[in-house]
Amino acid sequence: MDLRKIGVKFYVEKDNHVPLSVFIPIFHRFIQEDNLEGLLIDVAQYTHVHQGPGVLLIAHEANYSFDETHGHRGLLYTQKRPAEKGGLDHLKTAFRRALLATELLEKQPELSGKMTFATNHFQVFVNDRLAAPHNSESQEDLENALKTLFDGLYEGASTVLMPDMNRQNRTGFEVHVDKAISRGELLKRLASN
Repeated sequence: MDLRKIGVKFYVEKDNHVPLSVFIPIFHRFIQEDNLEGLLIDVAQYTHVHQGPGVLLIAHEANYSFDETHGHRGLLYTQKRPAEKGGLDHLKTAFRRALLATELLEKQPELSGKMTFATNHFQVFVNDRLAAPHNSESQEDLENALKTLFDGLYEGASTVLMPDMNRQNRTGFEVHVDKAISRGELLKRLASN
């Protein structure tokens, strides 16, 4: 299975009422200050769409968004044009970039103390129905890749992968880990694996 178009969404830890409009100037600032990896291009807002894609930061290699799909707020990172690497490297890149984006968002003055992202509850999917059709074979391939990644990332924790059946027929999982590991520790483990 082709794992180049990986999506990772880290959920907001607790319900919050930060308006989506707050993310528009934040994402523009990320472009101006070149705060994230890759070529950052533009911001698109879908604040008018109920439980929709929210606010997108469009980059050449990926999109970042503060997303509200299915009523679950979170930071969504979706690869579009990853570097030429193997499948597990694509997963690592997506996780690392999503984690770095959550860290950067939490540090913004507009969000400081108002929003934190869970590191033990997230979604992973392949955003390519042709390369990863929504079937048992693709689910098994992604599950095996995730288990390999999680053996190093969440060592010593119990990880539950729930097939993500309601996500527009994409191959994916809702992931629950029984203990939270700090973002800093996860980034360190990603760098060493």
